[in-house]
Amino acid sequence: MSQLPAFLPGLLAEVGQSRSSIQSVEPLNTGVTNRTSLVRLQDDTRYILREYEWPYDTDDDLQRVEKELYLHDLLLKHDVPVPAIVAHHDEESGRAVLMEFKPGQLLGNMVGSLTDGQRAQTWRDVGAALRKVHSIQLPDHCAGLIVGERIQPFDEGTWGDFHYHQAVRHAESLLKRIPELRFDLSSMKRVLMHAIPPLNERPLVLLHNDPHPWNVLVHEVEGQWRCSAWLDWEYAWSGDSTWDLARLEIFRLKPIVPTPAAFYEGYGNTPKDPEWTIYELSIYLWMADQYLDGEVDEQRVLMPTYKAAMRYLERIDEVVEKIGRAVGMA
Repeated sequence: MSQLPAFLPGLLAEVGQSRSSIQSVEPLNTGVTNRTSLVRLQDDTRYILREYEWPYDTDDDLQRVEKELYLHDLLLKHDVPVPAIVAHHDEESGRAVLMEFKPGQLLGNMVGSLTDGQRAQTWRDVGAALRKVHSIQLPDHCAGLIVGERIQPFDEGTWGDFHYHQAVRHAESLLKRIPELRFDLSSMKRVLMHAIPPLNERPLVLLHNDPHPWNVLVHEVEGQWRCSAWLDWEYAWSGDSTWDLARLEIFRLKPIVPTPAAFYEGYGNTPKDPEWTIYELSIYLWMADQYLDGEVDEQRVLMPTYKAAMRYLERIDEVVEKIGRAVGMA
């Protein structure tokens, strides 16, 4: 057994288990800002240990332990499949939570091995679970980052202001980075400015904000494929539900099929313009800029998304024209 995190015995003590009960601690996944391990006890009881990290120069100000304690409790109250957090450690010596073990495999890793019927069944249940998330309206009634148990409004202002400034900032950066890139920035600014009011009219709900197929656990129960958990809530926001749907469509760790119709059947709705195309534009500008910034290891994360973003740059003017029509501009 590798060296145990110093605070793991204390976490286990909170659930009535001793250090001597540990059989193994097996790494499952190491992300940029967290790592997860399977803790197996001598009696085969299993827990998931989630340790938070922050490799950036900025302060980690999301209060992630408090945030995920709050959100997991809230989600469970709304019948959203998430693991219960049974113990936590939130000190300078380290930040971590101990969660119940949920059975299943990551949707993105196994969706290709399912039959057509099983795949449709799985996506349908994943959609139904996300719909429950988007039924939750938070008490602060504003758009922004969730920090601990409160919403911190975006520095840019409203939901629409945020997307206007984010898209323009990344567009300006890309034009500087790629001398041969050509699109009409002035037209983009005019159209996106015109889109701020309709974006601000969108209902504000709880967003996962990182809802890709590798953040969903699915498993088979009595011949039926089900969503066993939506994972990783550390980046949750308050905003428009279509933002989550756009991210689910675009973010890929491996090249798998687009979000199928069965997902939207389970979700009970399909995304609409102008917001869908605005968010698509915002995401691809952000991803292309991040890719050129060198923040990516080609063998680790999101390469299908980065490559799609670079191809997307070839049709920016066409996309902006489409948004303009959708918001009623001539």
